[in-house]
Formats: sequence, C-alpha cells, structure tokens
Amino acid sequence: MDDALENVLALLRRGVSLEDAAKGLEWRAFEGVSSQIFSENGYREFRNFRFSSKKKRYEVDIVAISMPRIILADCKHWSLRAGKGSALKKAAEAQMRRALEFGSKLQEFKILGIADHDKAILIPIIITLHEEGIAFSNGVTVVPLSRLNSFIDGVSAGLLDGIKVGIPRLY
Repeated sequence: MDDALENVLALLRRGVSLEDAAKGLEWRAFEGVSSQIFSENGYREFRNFRFSSKKKRYEVDIVAISMPRIILADCKHWSLRAGKGSALKKAAEAQMRRALEFGSKLQEFKILGIADHDKAILIPIIITLHEEGIAFSNGVTVVPLSRLNSFIDGVSAGLLDGIKVGIPRLY
C-alpha cells in the first residue's frame, strides 16, 4: 500500500470524510484510492489499461472485473469550478467511446483472465472527487468517490448492468 493511500486511511479512521481526505491527493493517488476500493470489494483491477482499436490508442484508468461485470472507470480529480458540467458530458462521451471500443476487442485481452467466459457486461463510469450536478450522461454513470462503495454494491446486485458483450473464442 502506498503512502498516499495510507494517509487517506489514517484520515478516515480519524473521522474525516472520504471527500475531504482525498482532496489533497494528486491524480495518480486518486486513481490508486479508487482502484483500492474496487479491490476491497473483491474486484480484480487493472490500472492504466491501454489498447488500440481502429488505428487509435485508448486508455482506461481502471478496469475492475467481477465476472460477468467489467467496470471501466475514468477518474476525474477535478476541483469545484464553473462549467464542469459541460466538461463532464464530454468526458462521458469519450468514456462511452472507450467502452464500445474496449468491448469490440475484449476477446483479445488475455491479461484480463476472462477467456473462460462467453459474455460480459461493461459498465462505463466516471469517478469524481466531488458530488456533481450530473449523475448520468451518454450512458455513463458519474460516481463521486464518497459513493463508490454503494455504487459497487448496486453493480454486484445486478441493478446497474450496462453494455452486454459476447466474448467469442479465439481458438
């Protein structure tokens, strides 16, 4: 566990809210805390997952897997500022594009360890530091870090299923 995560955990133990504890994190550490929350909930997670599709490069901040569900998270450690709603909508469009391209290449990602499965449910999300005015945009759920655990509970219960994808066999 890295120092930034340990500092956040120490603040949480002292009663500081998750949002306040995470404010001082730089963006990589924010991704690390988000990733750790998935891990603590039994998901296998991969950070900074890069792939190519149709001659373009893509990166997903966190791929969290508990089959058949695969959560594709884009982490936004943005401060409170005007005009963020528009930026979030653009980020949601980009995240949906990444999710669709990811789904089209899913059978090629051997590192994910999903070859024994014939289907997956892709759930694209954006994790934010603060509660936002937008909860859902372009098929992408916007989840504040403080609500990530309850979001994961909903996903695990099948309440938030997203894009269903077949996984063809390569052999």
